[in-house]
Amino acid sequence: MTSLSGIIPWLYMAAYLVIGWRLHVIRWHLGLKIASGAAMVVAPPLLFMLPALRNPSGNFSDLLMATGVGMLVMGALCLLGGAVASHLRERSRRA
Repeated sequence: MTSLSGIIPWLYMAAYLVIGWRLHVIRWHLGLKIASGAAMVVAPPLLFMLPALRNPSGNFSDLLMATGVGMLVMGALCLLGGAVASHLRERSRRA
């Protein structure tokens, strides 16, 4: 039986895949797409990284920092993956 702690990372990654897909489809300037995607990817990991940066000698600061960095990397990769999947689907429909 899968617990909630096993499901939440998959939901996090799926959400960023969908966000990347939708950002690619929206007709905005590229700079605005990149800025909004970066803002969405950076915000949740900061909730883990800022307490670790404010109190580096804390008990769980290394775990908080590792969690924040992992969330940042996976969020960026999933956002990029969603945009690439949308681009590939659009390209195959044109041909």
